[in-house]
Amino acid sequence: MKKIFLLFILLFSHSVFSQDITVYLDEGDELISKNKFSEAENTFRKGLKESPENPILKSQLALTLINQDKNDEAEKVITEILTIQPEFTAALWYGGINNFNKKVPDFRKAISYFEKAYPVIDVNSSQYFAVNYYIGRSYRKLLYREGLTYHEVDRMLETYKKYIELQPNAEDIIDAKSFVKKVEEKRPGKNVGKWIITTEQNVEELINKTTAQ
Repeated sequence: MKKIFLLFILLFSHSVFSQDITVYLDEGDELISKNKFSEAENTFRKGLKESPENPILKSQLALTLINQDKNDEAEKVITEILTIQPEFTAALWYGGINNFNKKVPDFRKAISYFEKAYPVIDVNSSQYFAVNYYIGRSYRKLLYREGLTYHEVDRMLETYKKYIELQPNAEDIIDAKSFVKKVEEKRPGKNVGKWIITTEQNVEELINKTTAQ
């Protein structure tokens, strides 16, 4: 899905900023397309010397850092953008990707980023099926690690089903459909505070982590 991430930014780049900044964007994005992330990082940093608060340049810089596993640095850049422009969609998107993909993922933080971006993503774009995938998948991971509330399970199912609807030929479609079916069959009622599945291999093993008072 890395091409999707790049296209998301390119939709904004050429119509908003000066010709000088566009040169850095073109050069940096070309390097990204060739997986030359270190060189692309240097290019965007040069551009930021001329336009220090440019959110597109910063977002693309964050992307290069993510692809080099410099996740803490990427998070810092993303935070800088969102401090000034809290609804800047590209930064929210990359914040989700960064926290989903890093070595020790923070799925709740990833969900928070993706949910903030969700309302402004074009339903006809590639990002729309992807954001549903990432939210659903993040909740799925949390279901096995720390458990989900009844309403969180609802949201997981909603986004996973949307992903299945939009990507009927996806490589993981059989697994996704099977997972949704098992969750719908086995989920406990609203009286259970949190539901956790002990292992992905044995979905029949369920325990109540916290019971609602």
